[in-house]
Amino acid sequence: MLDELLHLFYPRICAGCHVPLAQDEREICRKCIASFDRFSDAEAADYAVKEVFRHNIPVGDRPERAWALYRFHENDRLRRVIHAMKYDGEHRLGKVFGTFLAEMIGDTAAVERFSCIVPVPLHRLKVIERTYNQSEVIARSLGEALGKDVLVDLVVRKKYTRSQAGLSPSERQSNVGDAFIPSGRVSPENILLVDDVLTTGSTAASVMQALRSAGAGTVSLATIALAA
Repeated sequence: MLDELLHLFYPRICAGCHVPLAQDEREICRKCIASFDRFSDAEAADYAVKEVFRHNIPVGDRPERAWALYRFHENDRLRRVIHAMKYDGEHRLGKVFGTFLAEMIGDTAAVERFSCIVPVPLHRLKVIERTYNQSEVIARSLGEALGKDVLVDLVVRKKYTRSQAGLSPSERQSNVGDAFIPSGRVSPENILLVDDVLTTGSTAASVMQALRSAGAGTVSLATIALAA
């Protein structure tokens, strides 16, 4: 009864289209979710993500397995939702996307191999700016659903980098090339790395390199969206 009254006077709004949510909807309405360019299955997402690495990072670390929920397009509703999650304090969106990723990953045998889940770290100054790391929110939601620990202290982001938006592939690699270092803690064997959006793979590859330096054997990758 209380929830119904609160929803009546303080309606929850969809992050994608800003219309009031139905009682059973979480942060994003069904219409917006249906408009997102979702991958047909986990295999299609795995292939598409690895193609990004093959094209942009011919030499370097690549994921063992990869999952992505959607393709990310300019000016679509998914872009608005991800922007709200990253810059407008809508951290609950990360929990929703973590649940969606768990539904995709949980149907595969690979989940049994993961020792833990690691979010791509933000520089401490960016955490202060945004008040949270959106990748960590996604990772914790995913970890809860899959029954896996989330470790946030294996890799440190030592360099405050400018936004990757608008940079060319080579500029992106240069921007994050030496941004991440091992923290000194020995990494578990099999890692599932979590990032919010994958564009060229430069950030993920840099974190994977640091994880391998810390002792990781295999690193897989899960992300909400792959930039189209």
